[in-house]
Amino acid sequence: MSEEKDQKGFLKKFGKWAPIIGGAWIILNIVLPLALLRVPAVQKLLVAIGDKLPFDIPGIG
Repeated sequence: MSEEKDQKGFLKKFGKWAPIIGGAWIILNIVLPLALLRVPAVQKLLVAIGDKLPFDIPGIG
């Protein structure tokens, strides 16, 4: 019975922050990198870095 109360207390305590933290995680780890890859300057930088590597990475030009 007390374990059930602990779970409800945990959900009640962090319930309002969970969507905010989850949304921020999605934006920082998925949306932002994909948006940066569409910027031409970032694409040129990645190509320049890829050309300087001393080894070949399969799938990269």
